[in-house]
Amino acid sequence: MAENETGPSSQDDIQKKTEDVSPKSPEEDKTDTKTAKQSENDGDNKQETDEAKNTPKGIYFLLGNEFCERFSFYGMRTILTLFLVHQLHFSESAAAQIYHGFEVLCYCTPLLGAILADSYLGRFLTIFYLSILYAIGNLTIAVGAIPNKLHTMKVISIIGLFIIGFGTGGIKPCVSAFGGDQFASGQEEKRRYFFSLFYFFINLGSFLSTALTPVLRGDIRCFGQDTCFSLAFFVPAVLFVIALILFIIGKPLYIIKPAEGSVFVSVFKCIGHALFRKATVKDEKKEHWLEYADDKFDKDLIYDIKCLLNVLFIFIPLPLFWALFEQQGSSWVLQASKMDGKVFGSFIKPDHMQLVNPLLILVLIPVFDNIIYPLASKCNISLTPLRRMTIGGLLSAFSFVIAAIIQMKIETELPAKPPQGYSDMMIINNSPCHLDIVSNFNISLRQFESVIAKGNVLQKSVKWRFTPTGCSANATAIQEVNATSIYETMMITLENNDLRFDVSNDSRIKEKDGNPRVRLLFSIDYQFTESVNASFLFQGESYFYIIPDNMTRPGRTGMTEYCSVKPSRYKLYLPSNGTKSHEETAFGEIDLKPGGSYIVYIYQNRSGNQKELRHSITVIPNSVHILWQIPQGIIITAGEVMFSITGLEFSYSQAPSSLKSLVQAAWLLTSAIGNLLVVVLVRYIKFEKRSYDFLMYSTLMTLSMVLFGIMAYFYTYVKKKECSD
Repeated sequence: MAENETGPSSQDDIQKKTEDVSPKSPEEDKTDTKTAKQSENDGDNKQETDEAKNTPKGIYFLLGNEFCERFSFYGMRTILTLFLVHQLHFSESAAAQIYHGFEVLCYCTPLLGAILADSYLGRFLTIFYLSILYAIGNLTIAVGAIPNKLHTMKVISIIGLFIIGFGTGGIKPCVSAFGGDQFASGQEEKRRYFFSLFYFFINLGSFLSTALTPVLRGDIRCFGQDTCFSLAFFVPAVLFVIALILFIIGKPLYIIKPAEGSVFVSVFKCIGHALFRKATVKDEKKEHWLEYADDKFDKDLIYDIKCLLNVLFIFIPLPLFWALFEQQGSSWVLQASKMDGKVFGSFIKPDHMQLVNPLLILVLIPVFDNIIYPLASKCNISLTPLRRMTIGGLLSAFSFVIAAIIQMKIETELPAKPPQGYSDMMIINNSPCHLDIVSNFNISLRQFESVIAKGNVLQKSVKWRFTPTGCSANATAIQEVNATSIYETMMITLENNDLRFDVSNDSRIKEKDGNPRVRLLFSIDYQFTESVNASFLFQGESYFYIIPDNMTRPGRTGMTEYCSVKPSRYKLYLPSNGTKSHEETAFGEIDLKPGGSYIVYIYQNRSGNQKELRHSITVIPNSVHILWQIPQGIIITAGEVMFSITGLEFSYSQAPSSLKSLVQAAWLLTSAIGNLLVVVLVRYIKFEKRSYDFLMYSTLMTLSMVLFGIMAYFYTYVKKKECSD
């Protein structure tokens, strides 16, 4: 914010000169006055020239402060959705409500911060006090991420988010304006250069944190877990403490201006007074309801508020754009977690896809400014600001159509539920026998083969007949099968020349974090006992142990529960007899891919020289590649360039000069309302499939832009000086 100031020393000199002048003739007086003014101007020009040469030293601390603050905020926000779902075990819809509720707080509190700075504390103290609050919030959520009782973690983390929302929102309108305060009259070029650097450091901080914090979250193990959310939150917290220290160190170098009164308060008082008088004064008629405040408020202010309300009226349909745009950090991240991120042997993390937007912004801004807009002008296509915004909004709607199409493909990876009263049963022949199975359906299974009986298994007690051939099994076996859930798993194996049957409930889900999951069915030579808690070892890029809890001990046959693991190719090692260690030679290998659900079954009979490892896939791995999110990212970023950047320019150009800061606050408020819309829609409109959600947002955005287009058609642009300057 540029504010001109005159040096107090020059004013004192002028006053002294005026007092020392003796009475003279009019001609002499004119000559002396002209000479005096020339002398004053020369002195002022020299002072301004000297000031213009000196760059305020305090701005370097402000730039460092802004870099660290943006690193802290975007680093925390990048992993927030996955933290809420994976670590705090909120449902995806609840996580979306919390994420967007936090965004509402971040975009509502700038108005409070601006009023606090302008009317009470001044910018320096407002930034200082709210930064302390901000730092406490960052440290709180880092503590909340440390594994503890789930309820305790949830409470601490939500409190941390609430504090951060007040801190970051409160300082948002103050830091850049405080930076502008550091420049004197005549330093306009340096001020412009500062704001360019300021914007650069904002984007540098956000880019680096968006790149780093997912790595801290996913590639480092801590507290006995495969992830380390607490470290990923703690690093941004430390960066913000550094930001606060830099801000304090620079205090001796700052120009600190006191609070001068807020135009926000004057506007609200004027509107309130006008409404009160309109309701109470019956014998006085005014052309416009705001004119009822002319008994107390200046006519220029009233006229400027009229201009302000015209701009705010055109803002009405705009929040829906932000309802879509902000979902890049929530629903689009959750979509990415269900996609295949493998690229050249490495994995792209779901939260890393948020890097697409800032990278594309850097590319698309010059493309639009230097190619698309000039080309449209040459083709006599008039792209007024409101038309650009309309096109940008429609592009964002189209990006959600693409997101919905991708989501539909993802949803086909989950199996359909069986009809009412039936179960889907995974039948695994973990034996060297050929099996003919007769029930209310017929199935033949070769040795070590598996099949899913889809919708054939009745959820009641039914006798099945199993006829083995080609092995040492004694005779046909009759087994009573009572399916109790919609998904079941049955393993048939050979034990002491008799068929053995193990049946358990199963599930068909994808892990929330996008990792594969695996359970083990086994019939081996090793005997598990109560005294030795032996395990199976899976060794790959990481390792994990599975303890067979779902079995009768002592025993050699059983099942394990599902275990969520990192995607990798794993070698399986069996327990070594009588110990907790494992055999030196791997029994076999299995490739576990992201999002897949696997049943690995093994058979071992050393006396018969038999050894087999097979697997069945109950939920297919993520088959849609994560890079398919890039097209929707390109389109919504193009929409952002046309909508958001143009909208900022439009709101600034159409606002009265005395109320430009209020219009900018209102622009931020449209983002808050957009996030609030997401919270309400997620809470009260529930679809069975997320693809329907995406189509709903696309439809609402399209309707919103149709309304906006109609309003834009009838909008009359305010020319310069139409509103009071």
